[in-house]
Amino acid sequence: MRSTVIPVVKALLPRRVYLWAKDVRNARQVRRNPARKVLVNQILPAYASLGGRVLWVGCRRYTRDYGRLFGRSRAEYWTTDIEESHARWGEKDRYLTADLIRIDQVIAAGSFDCVLCNGVFGFGINDRDSQWQAMQAMARILKPGGRLLLGWNTNLVDDPLTMELALLGFEPDNVSGPGPCGLGPRILVPEAGYIYDLMRKR
Repeated sequence: MRSTVIPVVKALLPRRVYLWAKDVRNARQVRRNPARKVLVNQILPAYASLGGRVLWVGCRRYTRDYGRLFGRSRAEYWTTDIEESHARWGEKDRYLTADLIRIDQVIAAGSFDCVLCNGVFGFGINDRDSQWQAMQAMARILKPGGRLLLGWNTNLVDDPLTMELALLGFEPDNVSGPGPCGLGPRILVPEAGYIYDLMRKR
C-alpha cells in the first residue's frame, strides 16, 4: 500500500512541499533510531561537559537543536556541512560550508578541542582514500590532545579503525560523562548496526 501512496502524494504536491514533508518524516525516523538516542542522551552530554571549542560535522533538520545542549555548557559550538543550503540547520554565526576532506584548508591548524563526525562516512565520504583524507584533515584542525568522535554504519563502510590511526596521530579515548559512568573508546549499538569510536590526538 505504502509503495503506491508515495508516488501519488509526490505527484499531487508541489516539489518544494513534498521535499519538506520528506525531510520532516526522515528527521522523525532518525530521532527514533537507537543509535541516535545513544548519541543525544549519552555521548553529546559527555562531550558538552568537557567545554572547549567543538565542531559538529553534517547539518540536518534533526541536528539543529544540538547547539542548545552545548550552549548550556562551557563549549563554543561550531557546525559545518558541504552544502551551503544546510546552514539553516547549523549554528547561527558559527557555520562553515566546507568539504570535510579539505576542512583544514578552511580552518587553521589546532583550532578545535573536539570534532564530532557522525554519519558522514558512508554518506558522502565512502571510499578508503576519502576517509583517510578526512581523518588527516580532522587531525590537523585539532589541538594536541584534541578529541574526535566518529560514528558510522557497519553496513556502509569498513571499520575505520583498521586504518593505521597511529600514523594519523590518534589513539583510543575515554570520555568522562556528566553522570557516574564514562564512555569507553568504542560504543556499539548492534540493533542499529552502528558504532561510535572515540579517539584522541596524541
